[in-house]
Amino acid sequence: MAEILESPEQAVQKWLRGEITARELFALNDQTIQALADHGYMLYENGKHHLAAVVFEALSAFDNSNPEYQKMLGSIYQMQGQWDAAYYRYTNALKSQPRDIFLLVNRGEVLLKLGRNKEGVEDLKAAVLQDRTNENPAARRARVLLSNL
Repeated sequence: MAEILESPEQAVQKWLRGEITARELFALNDQTIQALADHGYMLYENGKHHLAAVVFEALSAFDNSNPEYQKMLGSIYQMQGQWDAAYYRYTNALKSQPRDIFLLVNRGEVLLKLGRNKEGVEDLKAAVLQDRTNENPAARRARVLLSNL
């Protein structure tokens, strides 16, 4: 017996009800997702941050819980001076990677830019505590930022 395929309208309704993900709605496989991510990283490395943001925003729409997409978007928005957007993305990434030194330092810097110094200092101190050997470059940056406050 042949499988009855649902119509695009039915699929969209399932997506709107939260029964399927955007990735499932558009039938994207792992190879396609990885190719998009690789292309986004290449754009980022070549200084095409606006285009990289478009790619990672799309990937984030397909998988909003992926901390790597959130981290990339946070980095892009931080470089562009979009402090609120950077804070939002770093905070999302920290939900699944709460001890990530890079995320803590960058969110701490963003919080300082937003004038939320107490919270920024907390993030920077948390990053320093994760690097007891003083080997992590991001944690060293946190130490410098803290010493200049």
